[in-house]
Amino acid sequence: MANSYIAFSIFVLIARFSTGVEAANRTKLVLRLIHRDSIFRPPYSEAKNDLRAPLVPYERGLLFLVNVSIGEPPIPQLLAMDTGSSLTWLHPHLCTGCNPLANRAPLDDPKRSSTCTKLACDFKYQCQEYFDNTDCSQVSSQCTYKIEYIDGSYARGIIVSEKFTFATSDDGTSVIPDLLFGCGLESRGNVLRLNGILGLSNLNEHSLVSRVGKKFSYCIGNISDPYYMYNQLILGEGAVLEGESTRLGIRHVHYVVSIQGISVGEKKLEFNEQEFYYNVVIDSGSTLTSLKRSAFEALKEEVVNMLDGLIEPVIIEGFGERPCYRGDLVRDLKGFPTVTFHLDEETELSLEVEGMFQRIGSDLFCMAVVASTNGINIIGVLAQQYYNVGFDLNEMKPNLFGDVKKSPN
Repeated sequence: MANSYIAFSIFVLIARFSTGVEAANRTKLVLRLIHRDSIFRPPYSEAKNDLRAPLVPYERGLLFLVNVSIGEPPIPQLLAMDTGSSLTWLHPHLCTGCNPLANRAPLDDPKRSSTCTKLACDFKYQCQEYFDNTDCSQVSSQCTYKIEYIDGSYARGIIVSEKFTFATSDDGTSVIPDLLFGCGLESRGNVLRLNGILGLSNLNEHSLVSRVGKKFSYCIGNISDPYYMYNQLILGEGAVLEGESTRLGIRHVHYVVSIQGISVGEKKLEFNEQEFYYNVVIDSGSTLTSLKRSAFEALKEEVVNMLDGLIEPVIIEGFGERPCYRGDLVRDLKGFPTVTFHLDEETELSLEVEGMFQRIGSDLFCMAVVASTNGINIIGVLAQQYYNVGFDLNEMKPNLFGDVKKSPN
């Protein structure tokens, strides 16, 4: 997925913090993240005419879901928020109006959505103007897509345009008309557990991010708390763009930064820094942080040495080389030093225990960092916990902003 490197720079900001209109005519889009286990619908921003969609931690924080409505009449969907995808897409049985599979009726009856339009094509390059990994079907003369993800998941379908509707903070709605997205024909792997993907990579003017002004930010708070109310995604002028900054590049459709050093407390680890030069993806679609072997081994060794004799180590099938332990993550790791990723321009991303370790059960936890198996380094959502990540793509300034309000224990 991480192919050619585009030779321009972006800036990332990192900081910690404590706390029915058409979208084309407005500049702020706020999308709410709501825990899947919460029985409450918490209040949100006091701003007027901001667009919001619930962001729902899925499967104990593996990723976050965005609540949007698609088509006319609008049908609610929960889509996985993914900064590593430029295309928004739905599985076959959820497309309402443009899916050609006859055996999906009545849900896929064209009458179900009056605003869905298929994209006709005469040759391949017409479709590539919309998104990468596209082609022009010789059978149907329609633009098709095929996406393969890092974990081996696979999705293909046709590209269509459709109306997307978001709830606003004043209990109204806001519409993005004629947004291009993928209507699935086939999918395999882990993506089968999802309704689809909400792509936040800015490939061109057809991308969702471009349609709302090329600015967005998201904050991720306490993933393990079902009543945590401050998770949010904001698209448009209301995006939170504050904090320390670091340069960022674009590798294929991924936002990438450089890691120049890693420290545990005051101790700086030794690893091959060249492997991390603009080769670290900021990914909202990945749970764990993934590091190339040199850094992973150095970090793992330091963790094992620090916890040796203090907490009972355990081996859990399927967790590979990650060191795992029996105990309470918060209680037994009290006093564990902060793990810091030192980015370019002296910007720091600090991982407390909840970002460095992952709860596996009531009395089990493992290091939330794995060894990269595909040459790609990733900063996953657990490491982004209690941070806001913001991007201003007009100024080429992605931002990271932190210290999200923590709920009381």
